[in-house]
Amino acid sequence: MFRVKWDPMNNGILLSEYIEEKDAINSPRPVYVDELKMLGIDEQIVLPTENVPVCWEIDHKYYYCGSVIAETSGGNIYQTPTVKIMDDAVGKFLMPIDIELLWKRNENALSTLENEAMDFINEQYEKYQDKPISGYVVAFSGGKDSQVILDLVSRVIPPEKYTVVFTNTGMELPCTIDTVENTEKYYKNMYPEFKLVHAKSDKDALELWKKYGPPSRFSRWCCSVLKTALFGRKMKELLKTDKQPKLVVFEGVRNDESARRSTYGRVGEGVKHVNLISCRAILKWNVSEIYLYMYKNGISPNPAYTMGLERVGCGVCPFASDWSEYVISKRYPDIANKYVTVVEDMARNIGISSKAKIDEYISSGNWKKNAGGKGLVPDESRMDIITKEPVYECIVKKPKVDWEKWFSTLGKYFLEKIEADYYKGELNFKGNVIKFDIKYSLDGFRFKAFGTTNNIILISCLTKAFTKTAYCELCGVCEIECPTGALTVRDTVQIDKNRCVHCNNCFNINNKGCIIATRKLMYEGGGKKMGTATKTSGVDRYSTFGLRAEWLSSFFDLLNDWFDGYEGLGPKQIPAMLNWLREAELIESDQKVVTDLAEILKPIYSTNPLLVWQIIWINLSFNSSIVNWYVNNTKNDYAYSKAELVELLKEEYPNLKGATLKNPVDALVNTFTNSPLGTIDPDDDSLKMGLLTKKGVAVKSVQRYGTSKISSAAVAYLLYKNAETNNMYELTVSDIYEKGCMGVFNVFNMKQDAFLNSLRGLTNMEMLSADLLGGLENIHLVSEFDSKEILSRVLKRL
Repeated sequence: MFRVKWDPMNNGILLSEYIEEKDAINSPRPVYVDELKMLGIDEQIVLPTENVPVCWEIDHKYYYCGSVIAETSGGNIYQTPTVKIMDDAVGKFLMPIDIELLWKRNENALSTLENEAMDFINEQYEKYQDKPISGYVVAFSGGKDSQVILDLVSRVIPPEKYTVVFTNTGMELPCTIDTVENTEKYYKNMYPEFKLVHAKSDKDALELWKKYGPPSRFSRWCCSVLKTALFGRKMKELLKTDKQPKLVVFEGVRNDESARRSTYGRVGEGVKHVNLISCRAILKWNVSEIYLYMYKNGISPNPAYTMGLERVGCGVCPFASDWSEYVISKRYPDIANKYVTVVEDMARNIGISSKAKIDEYISSGNWKKNAGGKGLVPDESRMDIITKEPVYECIVKKPKVDWEKWFSTLGKYFLEKIEADYYKGELNFKGNVIKFDIKYSLDGFRFKAFGTTNNIILISCLTKAFTKTAYCELCGVCEIECPTGALTVRDTVQIDKNRCVHCNNCFNINNKGCIIATRKLMYEGGGKKMGTATKTSGVDRYSTFGLRAEWLSSFFDLLNDWFDGYEGLGPKQIPAMLNWLREAELIESDQKVVTDLAEILKPIYSTNPLLVWQIIWINLSFNSSIVNWYVNNTKNDYAYSKAELVELLKEEYPNLKGATLKNPVDALVNTFTNSPLGTIDPDDDSLKMGLLTKKGVAVKSVQRYGTSKISSAAVAYLLYKNAETNNMYELTVSDIYEKGCMGVFNVFNMKQDAFLNSLRGLTNMEMLSADLLGGLENIHLVSEFDSKEILSRVLKRL
């Protein structure tokens, strides 16, 4: 919350809101003797004999009295970082940081921090006292942030009114377990009614790594299986309820911990799960403020921080830094090695054979990029879709769970036995009666549902039900999403049909409906990075020629015959137009043949050309480097000169000269000048992707003005296009308007009210589902359909 500057006379720091920009520093963390010894710094600098804080660290530089004494570079799980000692620090004796003086010099700032945080905690405590909640919880991980939030809560809320929950994943460091035990003793001694409970899985984490594959940055199953599910089960157990209790949870989450957490709000109702209210009292605190609070209030940090760790979590984590992996491998080699062994087996299974290449695979972090189960030894369970409509048909082999368990969540149904292995039935799905039949075989069954044409939600739910039937490993993640307590997952799946309200929340874990199925069905690599275009062919692909309306009209008139003469184009214009058409996905990328999309859009172009231009602009936003850059890097409220656009583009392409970058800018402006994508009149009906001001015939400036008059067909197409590219089948309106994913805001500058109206229309057409009432803003897309299918469906309904 406060700015930080050095207090060099005392080898400390000062917190203040009045620090000038020139004096401000990034918030440092205190460094203990053990960390410096681990790096061998004690061989050139004299350190105290006790493990006390002696200096500060920012970005791998170590500071003493405000000056750099050493810095590190490199290092990973196998390699020690390179350490450079500054010449004037060699032989220096480092005095311990005077902890008491440190916090006393910052006492006023600390009092402001802690009083504001306690006021917030008290406000939330009183706010929910008269509301239908089941209780208050402090989420405790054993890390410094959770140590601080627990201490703050203990100073505000009576101990009998809250429960502290430590979720033990089985991958915690020994020092974290010790910290939890010491914390419990400390507060129990002060408050006899203090309660700290452990939620621990009966499944061994290492065995789950072997079974599910190591977690990765694309598939973080460990948090869901070994944290979320365990927390939900423990709270049901403590509160003696079958339903998921509604809880106010005080979390030690801070904005500066990660880019993802930087977007969090201080209170989040139903953000993580529908029944949890997350309260984050220290959300704006920096790391220095955390340590100073602990020093002032006599809280001993988890010993992992004195060893050199900046964050404390699982022993091995796909989100850990190279530095963290180095520290843990140095301090706890046995823990690191047993998980690394699983990763090594995974590497061999994907064809990496030599020890050197396996080590490189691990040390480079490539194992963390495994999006799915590549490298897992497959079992015989599988689910295959034969057709989706007009008959939905799938085959399930070696199912893990009785098919009726997950099927019963779709709605009430009955079965009639026709033969020993053949049944007919009817399902009441959201008020519609769906006829189906099922035929058993020796190792599974074949399921058919009739009359599924255009019933996208039904097709999606059937797919998820049978996916879960085939692959469910009883991880229990979906149990916490059940609002009525109808679902229990222990040694088997149990569905209380009297309680099940067929909300299908248990299917909304991800776009496959099942975390473990996603592991087995995905493959290494994943989609393109959000909002990025393919740049393999470069940004300068069009000379200075834009995509012109008359050229596009000629193309749609002739389609494949257009290639015979390239009507109206000169020799230098032909390659430019071909590149525009490829990136618009109107011709194939590797041959001169029109695409299915071009065939779909041809009849539309004669009656509604603006809709076609909307679809083209969407595709260009994903595929064209210059258009992708334009929609993601320019502001809506600023008119850029062409020279300014070139200068901005240099930041994206620092190795290209301005003369080279002028070509794509000219081509983009030429497109705006010669198509409905651009205009000089903000009040006309064009798309206004480039609002031009001119001086004579020359373009003076370009503004990404945009419009809200976007067809529902284009909105649906863009949503599914983004889902295909970035694997975002579950998203929120905030993802589009606040977090910058490729959506109607950055592509079209479509206003939120217009977008919400379009979503409601698409929901009525069953092209997607959206929760837009009561403050909700969730959008659920159907992963079984691609953007072209959705476009065709919406066009038929318009």
